[in-house]
Amino acid sequence: MMDGSEEIAKVYLESLGLGPVVYEPNGQIPPDFMIGDIGVEVRRLNQNFESEGGYEGLESVEASVLRYVEKLLPTYGPPKDGQGWWVSLTFWRPLDGKAIKRELPRVLAAFYAHPNPAGLDTKLARNFELEIRPASITVANHFMLGASSDFDQGGFIASEIIRNLNLCITEKAAKIATYKDRYREWWLVLPDYIGPDLNADERSTIGEHVNTLTFSRVVLIHPRDPTKALVMTQQRVKPNPSN
Repeated sequence: MMDGSEEIAKVYLESLGLGPVVYEPNGQIPPDFMIGDIGVEVRRLNQNFESEGGYEGLESVEASVLRYVEKLLPTYGPPKDGQGWWVSLTFWRPLDGKAIKRELPRVLAAFYAHPNPAGLDTKLARNFELEIRPASITVANHFMLGASSDFDQGGFIASEIIRNLNLCITEKAAKIATYKDRYREWWLVLPDYIGPDLNADERSTIGEHVNTLTFSRVVLIHPRDPTKALVMTQQRVKPNPSN
């Protein structure tokens, strides 16, 4: 079954009118799609956190943290004495998930038992800060998620696209290496979740700083309008402007 990125890519590929777009022609090995003698791989373009051990998508870590918090907060029940509290999180990587899951319930339980009218500011782990503030409106639960701030997100959008795009290309080039000779050429299609609405002038220079490696074509598509595409082909690469 196609995932969301593959469904978006399929719309783009079909819009080219090059012939039938075949999903997983060889089963659970590359490519994701085939158009004639072209193999097409698909990957979501997202921001990644890099470390000595490799890299991971920012949204995967953020989603994991938020899922845990959103499941935990309602367990404290409705507002006590009519007063609810906003819980806000600030974090950056690397995160110590075990410490967060150990300390967060402890701190919330202590505050629930003995609330400070002004709230609370504390650090639960080296890279995880917690803020609790009184809610001035009626809320459903005693503790409500107010905001979360991921300090690893952001940066100059064009530069982030270039950095993460080169990571994705390298990853996918390694994945298709064994199968490369099966197709005349290979494309990589990526729904862009970093800067899909970046202005045209900035987008036009991205390809100058991207090494497409073994891919004849690397395509960034808009996740809400897959027919909007930035197509990059093999060419001499300039240094990343952020370096």
